[in-house]
Parts: sequence; structure tokens; C-alpha cells
Amino acid sequence: MNPKKNSKTTRLLSWLCTITIFAATLTQAASASHLTASAAGTGGIKGNILPAGYVTERQMKLANPWTDANEYPLFNVMRKAQSGQKVTIAFIGGSITKGTMSQGTRDSSMNKKLTYVDYFTNWWYKKFPRADLRFVNAGISATDSYLGVHRVQKDVLDKEPDLVVVEFAVNDKKTAYHKQSYENLIRKILDSPTKPAVMLLFMAKLNGWSCQLQQSQIGKHYKLPMLSYGNVMMDMMNQGIYTMEELSGDAIHPSALGYAVVGEILVRYLDSVQEKSLGQVVSKKVPTKYVTSKKYSSAKVLTCKDIKIQKKGTFEESSKSSIFKNNLTSASGNGDLTFTVTGKNIGLVFAQQTNGRGGQFDVYVDGKKTAQIDADNSGGRHNKPGSVPCYSSNTKKAHTIRIVRSKKSSGHALTLYAVLVSN
Repeated sequence: MNPKKNSKTTRLLSWLCTITIFAATLTQAASASHLTASAAGTGGIKGNILPAGYVTERQMKLANPWTDANEYPLFNVMRKAQSGQKVTIAFIGGSITKGTMSQGTRDSSMNKKLTYVDYFTNWWYKKFPRADLRFVNAGISATDSYLGVHRVQKDVLDKEPDLVVVEFAVNDKKTAYHKQSYENLIRKILDSPTKPAVMLLFMAKLNGWSCQLQQSQIGKHYKLPMLSYGNVMMDMMNQGIYTMEELSGDAIHPSALGYAVVGEILVRYLDSVQEKSLGQVVSKKVPTKYVTSKKYSSAKVLTCKDIKIQKKGTFEESSKSSIFKNNLTSASGNGDLTFTVTGKNIGLVFAQQTNGRGGQFDVYVDGKKTAQIDADNSGGRHNKPGSVPCYSSNTKKAHTIRIVRSKKSSGHALTLYAVLVSN
């Protein structure tokens, strides 16, 4: 080989190796820095993206017409963040909290398509860059406060939050048991060891429907900060500021514009609280009395491995859900599952299927029919968890539960996700 050519080749290889090692070192350093920041929960990673100019002063008053809120717990959270301490903020709700966004007719003009959770977290990053911020999103699509009160311990409270935002106004129904489960959810959060601050967010469908009235009754009893997107949304449409199609593409989930409106309501309220947080305030105690009753204070979720199965029938062990582990599925036949569980109040969580195979199943408790499961969600956009209460009493004892396909069922399939129990 030509010595000169060989020398040039050697120098070229050496140069390439040096560049490669240098680049790898930079990449490794950058990755390590990012991982350290993420692991530490350092503030200031996001931030600066906050909505403005959508909501007027008059509309802010519509968003927050409740004037007797106890903001002292929020003051404490902000002071903790200001001093650079660890602060954990959690969100629990349905698909809106999870971040489902519809396509609005004005969304193409939006520079950023962020959810209310994004805007809320960005506010904390921007205002408290020294804080060790952690965020927990416990939103699950199509779920209500009845399931929420059973899963809040594992999904939220075990993370030791300082602040919890609750959003169930669209998914709950105007029923006594939903009012009861909502109050018990709130009390369970307030009474947890970290004594977190609680904020209530009332979303609404485009026709104005929501459970805001009955949920705000609970909020007023506990003097909680409450904010209504529903009030502002309806005013915007009535005033001709925005159309229904601009605020939502499916009449339920906000568009990017809709979320920006929610986001501005939230961050402007947080701004107002921060301005007051440095002043002298007096703490107010949580009321001891319930509006409804202390029914779900010990509520929890049991997997299908936590129950004592006596007869499986046509059910087999499965893993249909990434959220609820250890499922039982009957794809055909009559199901006929029998198991025992101990508690005062019992409910079931199951899959509602869009493929037309979901059936109707009768639920018997101690030999008496108490509820029916409808696993059919034909025409729906996606499979979703359904929940149904099937037994309630004042005495804690073991009960035998039997689930069998109804004689007039249109489908044959059922997946049981979990069992809900409270004592």
C-alpha cells in the first residue's frame, strides 16, 4: 500500500474516532443532565406557555361565583413551592383530565394544543422554578366519582399529594349515589395523611349539562375553591364570542381553544391566590359532618385475584385492561361466575365493548338479583370501563356474588375488571 495514502487513511480514521467519541460524550452528558432533572422533579423544565386573552373579568366572576372558599391550604402549597421544597400535585377525573381533545373549527390557528392539565402544570413551573415539582395524572376515560372514590387511594393518595384537582362534573349523574360517592371522594382526599389542598373543576357538555349544582353543594360545605368552565363556556356561546364548533368537536371534549379557555380560568385564579398567599390568613377546619353519609370512606378496588372464586363457569383469566390488572373474561356461553367477597357495599367494574359482542349479565347477591351489567357499547368511539353498584348495607359480612348472562342478552361477552368494596 502507498505509505502516503496509508498515512492519510490513518489520520482520517483517527479524526472520525475523535469526533464520534466527542459526540457520544456530549450526548451522554445531555442525557444524564435531563434524567437528573426529571428524577429530581426540578421546576422550570416546562413553563412560560400560559393562555391569555380569552376570558374577560366578568367571565372570571362567572367562573368563580363562590366567595367563601378556604384558600389557606393553597397558600401553604405555594409557600412550600416558593421555598424550593418538593410539591406533588395530582389530578383525578375522566377523559378531560386524561387529556382527550376534540377537533374544533378554530384549532388550526392555535400555536399550541395543550390540555388544562398542561396549562396548570406550566403555571407552577413558571411561578416556582426552584421547586421540586411532581405531577400525577390519574384521569381515566369514561369513569365517574363512584369508581374514583374506590381507586383514589392507590392512584392518588399513595403518592402523598399536596394538592388534588378533582374533575367529574361531566361523567357523574344527578343521582343520590353519585352525590354520595363524590362527597366521600372529597372527604377521603381531605382526611388523607398529607391533608392536601383540594380544587374542584366543573366542566360541562356544550348543551350546558353537568353535575355542577350538586357537586358545588359538596364544595360549599367544605369551603373548597371551585371553578366553572361550564358557566364561562355558556356565556361565550350566548354572547356570540365563540361557537359550539369552535369550543368542541364532539360536544363533550374541549377543542384546543376550549382547553385554552379552561387553562386561562385556572391560571388566573392561581395568580389571584398567589397574590394573597403572602398575607396573614387564618386556617379553617374541615367540617366533621357529611352532607350525605360516610359510606365509601374505606372504599378500595379488588382485582379478580383478590376475590375467592367458587365457580368460574365460562370465565377465564385474561389481561384485557392495562389499567385494571388480572381480569376475567367470558367470550361465549352463560358466564355463570360465582365468588365471595366481604364488605358492606359492593360494586363491579367491567368492560363496555364497541364490537357488538358485549352482553347483558344479571348480578345476584346472596341469591337475590340486585343489578344488571350492560357490556354493550355499540356505536361508541372506544371500549371503556363501566361501573355499577350491586349491594349496600350497614353490616360488614361475606357475600356470594353470581354473574350470569341474561336470557334476553344481545351479546355473549363480558370482561370483569375489578370488584369495588367498602366497609
